[in-house]
Amino acid sequence: MKDLQEATEKICEIKGECMALQVMFDALLRVLPPQALPGLLAEHSKAAEIARVTLLNKENVSDMVIASFDLHVQNMSSNLQSLQ
Repeated sequence: MKDLQEATEKICEIKGECMALQVMFDALLRVLPPQALPGLLAEHSKAAEIARVTLLNKENVSDMVIASFDLHVQNMSSNLQSLQ
């Protein structure tokens, strides 16, 4: 039971960290000059593709992680596009 409690606590910690990063990302987007957004969108796309290939080539990465990654990359990309 202790392992389950520790796993639950770690998941909650990671969720909190993820939310904090999303808030920081959102704040950064809002203060960037508009002319920087196309470059950021292009770099985000490149970095996401590299990260996705890396995830796909790792033996211990589950399909759920990849699906979640894809979903969040798409959400961030949509957020960027909506600011243009």
